[in-house]
Amino acid sequence: MDYMPTKEELGRRLRAARFERNMTLKEVAARCGMSATHISEVERGRTSPTIGALQRISKALGENPSRFVREDRLPRVKYTKAADRCSFYSAGKNGEPLTVEVITDGVPGGCTQVFRRTAAPGESSTANPMIGEVVLVCVRGMVRVSAGDESHVLRDGDTLQMRLDDGYTAEYLGDDECELLAILAAPTLFTI
Repeated sequence: MDYMPTKEELGRRLRAARFERNMTLKEVAARCGMSATHISEVERGRTSPTIGALQRISKALGENPSRFVREDRLPRVKYTKAADRCSFYSAGKNGEPLTVEVITDGVPGGCTQVFRRTAAPGESSTANPMIGEVVLVCVRGMVRVSAGDESHVLRDGDTLQMRLDDGYTAEYLGDDECELLAILAAPTLFTI
């Protein structure tokens, strides 16, 4: 049986593509000649776009319209065995290489991912500003997290939840290795 996405799913896919490109509704509207209000209604699943409107929005996003109406069902559950976890590499505040373990890479079309970082005392890392929020859990060790004009020191078991509009810096303190979990909720998932 063929599957066609609902208008809500189509809207989620369009919105995710817009966020992937860091575009505002007004920018997409200007590129496709439609109103930002109408595009917002489509993204929220309140209305279905015509074929012509979908083509114009897709072109504004630099995508083929088929990406948004593909027939595959997105899985609603994702199971990741510990042995199947992967890592990615990033650069720290001073350009040093950092390894981040991906605990779960998220459900396709979802908005949550979990990462784990272990760091030696004296290391630091920076998360760039983005749309979304994060919960940081200090599993062990000590870390200072600074965002905007606020700074908090987390110790074993402490948590910090914040919006990511300004990004944040994590400085690993103390004498022991630190383990930090980051539970990220954002409109688009990191592609690993």
